[in-house]
Amino acid sequence: MELSVLKSKRKESQFEVFHHLYQTRRKITALLLRDFGYKPAPAAPPEGLSPKALERYNARREQARAFETWFILDQRACVMDCLREITKEVFMANSIYPAQPEELTQRRLCQDRAIGQLNRLLQELQYAMETLPVDVDKLLPTAEMIEQEIKLIKAWRKSDNKFKANFE
Repeated sequence: MELSVLKSKRKESQFEVFHHLYQTRRKITALLLRDFGYKPAPAAPPEGLSPKALERYNARREQARAFETWFILDQRACVMDCLREITKEVFMANSIYPAQPEELTQRRLCQDRAIGQLNRLLQELQYAMETLPVDVDKLLPTAEMIEQEIKLIKAWRKSDNKFKANFE
């Protein structure tokens, strides 16, 4: 007789952390390649604008130029830095198999730093979305993916408590 556990009752595999991290990283990279979903204004103003409307259009065009020349580039670099740090910390944590209490502490510190970087990533994406004229609803799934990654790492960290019994 074969015993099985319902999928809904199974614990997430530790490797789910890696699988989900790669999915999240690919999705965010695609977002960066699309400039966070930013669409620049047309270069030429529409015909028949009043002088006041033309002044407003030119001010928005100047703001758009700033987005295109430095803001998007800066935010893209910051988000990529977060993604690299998250990946580094997750892999460093996984490379430590705790045989001593100090190693368990080191592994947990790496997991904590990964969670910290994920929170930083959320804040940076939120700032970009608040600053750029983009559809925020399109970014909610990305934020949910980041939140899910945080939950997965926390569950992984909690599962590491089994190592504590080996040290007592």
